[in-house]
Amino acid sequence: MIRLLTLIGLSLLLFARANAQSPIEVFYEKDNLGAYAFSCRNTGFCPYTITITFTQLNGLRASTTLPYQTDVRPGQQSLFKLQPQPNQSTSFQYNVSYIKGCKRPKVDTAVVYLLPASPGKRVSVSELSYLGKLYSGQADPKDWYSLAIKMNSGDTVFAARRGTVSVVRSDATPIGTHLGFNRDDNMVEINHADCSFATYTVFCPKSIFVLPGQFVEAGTPLGIVGGENYDFGPHVRFTVHYNYEAPVIKNGQPTDEKHYWAYVPVRFWLKEEQRAGRLEPRKPYLSDHPEAVIEQEMSKRELKKWQKSHLK
Repeated sequence: MIRLLTLIGLSLLLFARANAQSPIEVFYEKDNLGAYAFSCRNTGFCPYTITITFTQLNGLRASTTLPYQTDVRPGQQSLFKLQPQPNQSTSFQYNVSYIKGCKRPKVDTAVVYLLPASPGKRVSVSELSYLGKLYSGQADPKDWYSLAIKMNSGDTVFAARRGTVSVVRSDATPIGTHLGFNRDDNMVEINHADCSFATYTVFCPKSIFVLPGQFVEAGTPLGIVGGENYDFGPHVRFTVHYNYEAPVIKNGQPTDEKHYWAYVPVRFWLKEEQRAGRLEPRKPYLSDHPEAVIEQEMSKRELKKWQKSHLK
């Protein structure tokens, strides 16, 4: 039996930090009254949760509760102020940490996803195991759900839901054969309106069509599927996750380690059953991109514009 493995979440965070400059910059300016106004600049393509912890704070009073934690959207925004106290010398030191995603996302589990294959193509799926559970005795992260969607060599992978492309990795060259898992596969990450993220992993090198910061609708082509060097054959690994911090449970006991993501048991549009539902392993499914699913998250204005531009 072929077993595919996956480890998603913290590895993506580490990838983002290791392969790019920090997307988060916290800075301050001192005004004429001696107050320090803190701001944040997010140069990434999705929200981040930042935490500012003061290791030293003398002669100053914060305008907010400390340690300070908030969501920051792409761009620049004001955070808080440190006000000087009368007749006191002032000094401060602080640390900044951040993680991709919103502090308390309200994930929309009612959203229906498209199968990420061309309309009319048949696919089958396997549910992926969590590496930490198989090899380290860890319990699955909350609601663990990750799929390998089997496709054919040369097939196009499509966006299953609308959102903003937040990460692209396209220049990884396949190494080795008969693989079950490769941390360095080419991938696309898309940030949704509810602050969840979909990852699409295993693309052919330099075959990805989209760029970070690009907004895509459901059904937008993302790239060409890879995976010919896997025992499973060409496939796209797919998961939807969101910011959720919880202790890692190992051998039934909580540890000092953390999970940083929880997962969404996605419901897909099932053409032959004319309904939304979970995919069953090894069962064939016919991909379909109905307008009702593509348009489900559009505002009235977006819907009008979309329908006008897609008149047949």
